[in-house]
Amino acid sequence: MIIECFFNILFSGKHSKNKLLARYILLIFSILPFLAAAQETPQLINYPNTVYKAHNQNWEIAQSKDNIIYVANSDGLLEYDGAVWKLYPLPNRQIIRTVFCDTAANGDSRVYVGGFSEFGYWQKTGKGQLIYHSLSESAKFQSLKTEEIWHITKTRNAIYFQSFARIYKYDGRKITELKSSGNFMFIRNVRNRLFFHMLTKGLYELKNDQFIPLPGTSILANAVVSDILPFSNNRLLITTTKHGLFLYDFEKLTEWKIPVSEELKKNIINKALVLSPDSSLVFGTILKGLYILDKNGNLKYHFKKENGLQNNTVLAISEDSRKHLWLGMDQGIDLIKLSSPIISYQTNDNPLGSTYAAAIWKDKLYVGSNNGVFVKKWPSSEPFRAIPGLEGQTWNLKVVDDQLLCGHNDATFRIEENGIQRISSVTGGWVFLPVETKKEKLLLQGSYTGLHAYRRDISGNWIYAFEVKGIPPIPIKQIVQTKDGSLWLAHAYRGLFRAVLNENMDSVKVWQEYKSPVDIPSEFAIEITPWEQNVLIHSGISFFKPNEQHKLMPYMNLNISDGDAFKVRSGLDGDWFKVYLSKVLIINKNVSRSLDLSLLRNNETIIPLSSQYYFFGLDNGYALYDRTIAEKPVTATITPVIRRVINLRNLSEIFETKSNTVLPKNVRSIRIMYALTVFGQNLQYKYRLKGLSEQWSEWTDQSYVEYTNLDSKEYTFEVKSKLNEQITTYRFSINPYWYETVWAKLLFVLIAAAALTGIMFYQEKRLIKHRKKLLEEQEEKLRQQTLVNERRIIEIRNENLQSEIKNKSQQLSNVAINVVRKNEILQEIRDELQQVKQDLGQQLPNIHYQKLLHSIERNVAGKDDWVLFEENFNEVHDEFFKRLKKTCPEISPSELRLAACLRMNLSSKEMAPVLGISLRGIEIKRYRLRKKLQLANDFNLNEYMMEV
Repeated sequence: MIIECFFNILFSGKHSKNKLLARYILLIFSILPFLAAAQETPQLINYPNTVYKAHNQNWEIAQSKDNIIYVANSDGLLEYDGAVWKLYPLPNRQIIRTVFCDTAANGDSRVYVGGFSEFGYWQKTGKGQLIYHSLSESAKFQSLKTEEIWHITKTRNAIYFQSFARIYKYDGRKITELKSSGNFMFIRNVRNRLFFHMLTKGLYELKNDQFIPLPGTSILANAVVSDILPFSNNRLLITTTKHGLFLYDFEKLTEWKIPVSEELKKNIINKALVLSPDSSLVFGTILKGLYILDKNGNLKYHFKKENGLQNNTVLAISEDSRKHLWLGMDQGIDLIKLSSPIISYQTNDNPLGSTYAAAIWKDKLYVGSNNGVFVKKWPSSEPFRAIPGLEGQTWNLKVVDDQLLCGHNDATFRIEENGIQRISSVTGGWVFLPVETKKEKLLLQGSYTGLHAYRRDISGNWIYAFEVKGIPPIPIKQIVQTKDGSLWLAHAYRGLFRAVLNENMDSVKVWQEYKSPVDIPSEFAIEITPWEQNVLIHSGISFFKPNEQHKLMPYMNLNISDGDAFKVRSGLDGDWFKVYLSKVLIINKNVSRSLDLSLLRNNETIIPLSSQYYFFGLDNGYALYDRTIAEKPVTATITPVIRRVINLRNLSEIFETKSNTVLPKNVRSIRIMYALTVFGQNLQYKYRLKGLSEQWSEWTDQSYVEYTNLDSKEYTFEVKSKLNEQITTYRFSINPYWYETVWAKLLFVLIAAAALTGIMFYQEKRLIKHRKKLLEEQEEKLRQQTLVNERRIIEIRNENLQSEIKNKSQQLSNVAINVVRKNEILQEIRDELQQVKQDLGQQLPNIHYQKLLHSIERNVAGKDDWVLFEENFNEVHDEFFKRLKKTCPEISPSELRLAACLRMNLSSKEMAPVLGISLRGIEIKRYRLRKKLQLANDFNLNEYMMEV
């Protein structure tokens, strides 16, 4: 808005000079955003108060012998083990202004602290907790009521607690109060001598509990000395807040004038430190962050809010055991990895954006990004300058024959010192590959539209030559040439190809496409890289190398999975890289180093800028790896530390962290917390609990593990980090309940054995009873079946008998019918014979007549017929006559015959022929029989005979 208003004011003028001036001013303002300071700095890690959960202000930082970081915070003492921050407030919750780590004569580690009206030390228990011991409370000095301890230091014999007006000396047994004639700032131990600045007087030395002024330092009377440091040639470097730097040789003071002297004066030096590796100097200021200078006073790095610090006020500086720098800030805690070989360019106002390409040409660093191409002097901290005309996505920068070529989204360019030259309209130049023919040297380019070639003109400049024929216009992102002359081409999205060109490199002789799943697992996201005079191909999660027949063979050296997917890039002198999502491993001769870098996904750029530096493209700037710096390695013996063992059911209950700890019987769920005191690095762990499982867990960045429902027995917890194979072991056991003891278990076994015996006995008895019951049931079933069978036999027999009776009855009826028919015929013959006698008279002699008549009479109801009838009747009606005679003994034979006819239910008309009497005779016989049987007149004689 300000620029627009200024332009309108100038542009509204009548003179063209104003218009021209306005254009220049607009141009300057438009370039200013791209002129940000471009200093590469070591990795900076922020720990805001939202991470460590305490006050913003951090006054001093120290490290204990077990590498734990302790911070004097306005809320109390902060402890950081690389995994967890923990706050320990003072009993009265005073601000802790200073912290100092020391080892006591008995070997115990102590963390001394000081604040308002209080000083003492924290000591760690076997449970990993810090317990506070107040020294000032036992001293009972009256002055302590108004004094605030701002610094703690140590000599061979004592520890000194310093306020602005008093120094309290602690020799391990008693505390001595040292008074001075004035107020002083921070006391410093330099080469085992104690120096301090007496306000309005100068420098003093504390010697034998006496305050001895140092000669030639009175010019510091009106200054405020912020620090006293050792310097070369047995001198002291005196830093003041606003009066600059001084060198003191114990005779006179000399102002040390260096390039940043005035800047340091203006920004107020608050803290200072000499770094142990190379005697570099560190100055923390109130207004402009941190300055790091070499020992000669030349600026190496300047850290401020604009390039990563949480704010510009540095309250504390400390160097840890790995030579990294810790900063206590007015807002948060920062860690600068000074000993790391990684330096990076990542600022809040970064004009670069995401970087994809880089090259050093004519002592300048060129960086290609999604915003264009930027340049600055190399090496330097001067701002990057955008190259006009190359705005937008840049894919490749390559120096070929001392010419800097640029593969750009819009075209292909040659960058010159005074501008750019467009050498072709080929868009999306991802990669350049120099090749040789018999006639000339060519430069192949993979682009959005296939494979193109460049050659040099008469003046030696690269110009566009031709498009390689026979290669389809596909986007070619990567090209690798193998020793047999084959060109391996990776499609930007999907596809892997091998091409053999003719002698002139202008057309294809062989074109081979590799398909999935026959040749490769997947055709998508193919990666190729030069590898051992061959090509390494990444498809899916596997790696392949072609054999002499160009068939892809699995490359087992890289297909041994370590759990996470990775890509591979090649480097210089045998260096190669494993690129993971959140880290990069640089490997040479099986020695690897982990770099905490997250490269651009699917465009993981690693470029050898020179024999010294590798360039890593990031999504906000870039990082450089210095191959000449040997970072202090994490020793092979460093192991995770068991920090705490906590009862999950009662988080306030904490147990010993030493091995062979015995936990109470009611503790069956625990949390084991562990850490590795390596700071500013992504750490991963594996663990297992032997006694519960022999299987190692997957890699995890979690620094604790929880176990529930544990049994009463011995366990061994093991944990290791990805940094090495060293294992930390923590053995513990859980006391048993009474019912889990050996005697209880033996008793339970005996009870169980007795119960089992009783159950077996009961089961045996029950089985016998059941077997008996089954046998009885079986016998009953057999008996029932027998009865059924017998019943069936009887029924069959009865059926047979009924059939026989039916047959006999039929025979009896037939006999009776035959008798009736025979008697009827004989009676007819008799009647005819009597009629013939009447008609013939004496013509038929009597003798013959009587003989015939007698014969007929004899055969009517003859005895033989009756015998046959009686036999059949007795078979059908068993013992009928016996029962009837028993009922009526006086019954006559003729009446028995009548009863038989009635039993057969014959009518009177049917009975007359059978019995050989008339119907009248039948009625008379029926009457007589009824009388003998003493039957009533209305009783049915037939029914009676049927029931006999």
